[in-house]
Amino acid sequence: MAAKPPQEPRVAEVIALVRPLVPEISPEQLAEIVHSVAPVPLTQRLLELALLKQPGVLEGQHRNVPVTVQDLAHALVAEGASRVVLPTCESCGRAVRMPHKTPNGGRHCSRCERNARSVACATCGRVRPVQRTIDGKRYCRECWRADRRSFGLCSRCGLHATIVVRRPELVCLNCYTAPIKTCGLCGEPGRVASHLDGRRVCARCYYAMRTPQRCPECGRKVFLTGFMNGQKVCADCAGSPITMACPSCGSIEEVRKHRLCAECRRPITIQRLLCDDTGNVRPELQPLADYLLTHHGKANSLERWQHKSKCAAVLRELAEGTLPLTADAIITRARSGQSVAFLLSLLVRSNVLPELDVETVRFDHWFEEWLATIEAADDRLILRRYCTWELLRSTRAFRAVSQGLSSPAAGFQRQRAALKHCAALLHEIRSQHETLATFSQRGLDAFLTGSPSQRDALAPFTRWLRRHRLSTLHVEFRTSHLEGRHYESDHRWQMARRFLSDLDMDPKTRAAGLLVLLYGLHLTRIVALTRDQVDVTSRPVKLTIGAEPIELPEVLGNAIAELADTSRHRPEGWLFPGRNPGLHLTPGPLSRRLRQQGLRSGSARTTALIELTRQMHPRIVSDLLGITAASAAAWSRLASGDWTDYPKLRAEP
Repeated sequence: MAAKPPQEPRVAEVIALVRPLVPEISPEQLAEIVHSVAPVPLTQRLLELALLKQPGVLEGQHRNVPVTVQDLAHALVAEGASRVVLPTCESCGRAVRMPHKTPNGGRHCSRCERNARSVACATCGRVRPVQRTIDGKRYCRECWRADRRSFGLCSRCGLHATIVVRRPELVCLNCYTAPIKTCGLCGEPGRVASHLDGRRVCARCYYAMRTPQRCPECGRKVFLTGFMNGQKVCADCAGSPITMACPSCGSIEEVRKHRLCAECRRPITIQRLLCDDTGNVRPELQPLADYLLTHHGKANSLERWQHKSKCAAVLRELAEGTLPLTADAIITRARSGQSVAFLLSLLVRSNVLPELDVETVRFDHWFEEWLATIEAADDRLILRRYCTWELLRSTRAFRAVSQGLSSPAAGFQRQRAALKHCAALLHEIRSQHETLATFSQRGLDAFLTGSPSQRDALAPFTRWLRRHRLSTLHVEFRTSHLEGRHYESDHRWQMARRFLSDLDMDPKTRAAGLLVLLYGLHLTRIVALTRDQVDVTSRPVKLTIGAEPIELPEVLGNAIAELADTSRHRPEGWLFPGRNPGLHLTPGPLSRRLRQQGLRSGSARTTALIELTRQMHPRIVSDLLGITAASAAAWSRLASGDWTDYPKLRAEP
């Protein structure tokens, strides 16, 4: 069979048919319009036939207007044609692209076509567009893809999966690749990701539309779902409907096409996370559902957490009833320390579990498992006695005195390390066939490696052994020195000016860095600051760290006030809230943030305290910064300060 001859260009013929209606448009400009609407000869021939068979179609005399004629009419009106009438949708009356025919001989836009195809799904009952009709029953896309009849053997991967293409071969959802077509927004070829008002949308434009951007016409930061003057604009400027907004609240934040925004998806996310096989939330977990609904900060992070976190998998087992709702069962199942701490804190904070000390429960569980690995029964007995009557008692006493200024997790981590060093010493003694009573001091000195952590662990252990007359071994405590690496004064003020002037810096990083640089505060005290310590009503803003409030510089005061305002939805009132519910941030992440900005908190704190005690009496430094008078005096001596005449100066009028 002979091949068909190629089509001849029909631009001149189309211009001859259109020219009488648009005398205000020049022939050259009209030729450009025809080329943009019908770039290939075949489309030009179809456009010519439509104009010949339907006289007056550009003047609104016909209801069934082909898509190419619609594009031509819109292009002519955009150039100022007064006699051309834009075709409108038969249902909504909008003058938009209408690719769908109606049973009455008219045209539908994509939105009205979608609504016309929407019926009650036979499975979920929601009124949605029909994806499949079988035996008179209609199914939406989600229900059809979950139906076993939609599954088949994929011709590409060979797996039994949901089939999305059935001709000429079966292709599953994972193997399907969208065709490459010309995008209706940017005009470039690309894989079709969606359709918007009858226009194909490539993946580049589709994913760009999911993020609000500044409209070049009106300047608002909204979804750019329209196309005008050769660039993407918002729907209002383009005169098209707002199709990317949340159908529930109208928000344009974190919205996928035809989907709810992150906030409106929050109840659905929680329902999927905590519901059991019957689709209901267990009464024991209902307080957790209420807590996640009202206290979780960001809905999009909650959604990501549901899919990626190991804690979410444990919660699913709790919701299904396969895991007992007890602290021991959760610790055994979760295993990871961070996951256990977060999950237990979440359940305690939401009143699902009774009030308990999460870190203490974690340590007790770890201690029992670790102690079982010690082979000698006598060593296990000594370690249990030492941990119960010495380590844990001192830890509780220190936490009561510090009033939450130190992280409980860090304290118990030090106790774990100390017990391991003690167990190593007992193992060394037993390997030499000695006992605590017969092991010599020379053997202990040979065992010591010079590690500061080892000395910190064995010094209190040997003191406890001597007190209970179990041994005469002795390890000296490390001497505490204030000297250390510090900045030069000029470098300190250079860093302070950078933190004061960099307006793009995160408020938490700015506030923490300036509190270290200006007042020499330790990170453990900074992360424990609460909203009650800040007076935002005064000008300048005041922060109470010790006995007397401190007037903060304007930039630091604004950063602290912003943190205090952000913490209002948190009942604990931490200025630096942590990852675990109800707890503040630990010093480690904050130290890493400061190091990324080039600030080493230890050196900066040393320089600040030396200069402050050199300029002010130690008693004033103690009252302002909340450190002990002895510590302030020690810093003053390190700064070579001499305040012997200070009482006399205070006494003078």
